[in-house]
Amino acid sequence: VQPFLDFHLLEEPFDRQRMREAVRIAVDVFDQPDFADLVAERIEPLDSDLESDDALDEWLDREVSTGQHLAGTCKMGPSSDPMAVVDQFGRVHGLEGLRVADASVMPNVVRANTNVTTMMTGERVADFIRSGR
Repeated sequence: VQPFLDFHLLEEPFDRQRMREAVRIAVDVFDQPDFADLVAERIEPLDSDLESDDALDEWLDREVSTGQHLAGTCKMGPSSDPMAVVDQFGRVHGLEGLRVADASVMPNVVRANTNVTTMMTGERVADFIRSGR
């Protein structure tokens, strides 16, 4: 069974307010004459999506998602750290035989696509397993 991930995007009123402001500012900037040579037409949001907060909220609820580069959800650290999930070898604290070898052990999202870094993490943990660590 695939897990269901609910990121609770824009559930906080302040987050929603800031996103509305950001969208309206971006639309205003790109509608300026100085951008006419770069932006042939705005595809979304439509003018009708910008008419009210409610209309913009409907658009945001349809369109806002993550960048799909999840990272940092399984903190690496010593077992004495109550927030740490895995040790430096990817072993899950308190569970024998389970390791984490993906982007969730990264402390931060890298400044590039996470694919190669995640593959390297998996290879490194595989090396630890092969070497008996």
